[in-house]
Amino acid sequence: MISKKDERVYSVWLSRCLGAGANGFDAFSFFPSAREFYEAGAAAWYGSGLFRPAQLHRMEQRDLTEAEAIVRQCDENSWHIVDLNSEYYPINLKEISDAPGVLYVWGDPTCLKEERMIAVVGARDATRYSVEVTHRLTADFARVGVTVVSGGALGIDTAAHRGAIEGGGVTVAVMGCGLGAAYLSENEGLRRDVAANGAVISEFVPFSKPFHGSFPQRNRIISGLSKGTLVIEAGENSGSLGTAACAYRQNRDVFAVPGDVISSAFTGSNVLIANGAKPVFCAEDVLYDYAYLYGIDLSALHSEPLRKPAKHKPLAPETLSEEQRKVYACFDCEPVSFDALAAQSGLSAPLLTQTLTELQILGLIQPLPGKRFAVAD
Repeated sequence: MISKKDERVYSVWLSRCLGAGANGFDAFSFFPSAREFYEAGAAAWYGSGLFRPAQLHRMEQRDLTEAEAIVRQCDENSWHIVDLNSEYYPINLKEISDAPGVLYVWGDPTCLKEERMIAVVGARDATRYSVEVTHRLTADFARVGVTVVSGGALGIDTAAHRGAIEGGGVTVAVMGCGLGAAYLSENEGLRRDVAANGAVISEFVPFSKPFHGSFPQRNRIISGLSKGTLVIEAGENSGSLGTAACAYRQNRDVFAVPGDVISSAFTGSNVLIANGAKPVFCAEDVLYDYAYLYGIDLSALHSEPLRKPAKHKPLAPETLSEEQRKVYACFDCEPVSFDALAAQSGLSAPLLTQTLTELQILGLIQPLPGKRFAVAD
């Protein structure tokens, strides 16, 4: 039987009273622990002026019985309960205004303390190109010790987690339902692999099903865990744009991989770039600004290019536009830097970026670390 002196019971009780998506820190502005908050009673809760009527009603009506049962479920399944006072509570997540009071963790809770985290999100029904790009970028992140955060869904999420694992690194999946819920059974194997190489986490109680709004709600945790959010293939109404919006509200960085300018599948990604998100062509584009702050050795990226440079340059197709032909003519057998391409082609930086993206989509060139490009294999 769970002892009512177990601090986890009080933390779970409090998080259930506040509700998912609420700011867990409010309760600790007056009380140092969830247990002391519980024992203070209704007069103190009402007197604090911090809580909504519905929250206060739940505090008065609920005893510890449900919370004890939840703690027991977690213990039976070897799931960890990480609250705001836990040594494992994510450092980055503490910085957001609506940090969850409790995280349920399947896997290694110590990995949540890592500051070097990058979120990678995108379409569930992703193109083969985007899946490959995601896999290559996240494998590079993993090689230099950066934890990859995503949502455990199909498409880009799956590619992000798999890339991190195959790169020998750590990855975290943030769920929009409770641990153990019968959701997306085809990704059960992925979740097991993530738990073995990082952690699967949720703010929702174990076995709870997803509901309307649960995924947008969890998006703030994906971005909140991370120093930056990378969006890969997002349509105009993609949920990934919601994660990017959370990142902006949290004063975090936003990155996006440019896509086909005439494809609706990439409209959201391209709009993000137009509105100031940093375009990404290689892992270094994301990691460069963090390298000095967090001791990331970027030299490892240069030994692992996304693709090997081609030995021969194919003839340019007759269907290329004038700008595409002008840029393609700048390539030989060796990689060329963005600055060199700008000088040789005479195109403005935005137009050159667009043209390079189009040539990548046509399969004629490929990005390399260090803002360099080469003829595709």
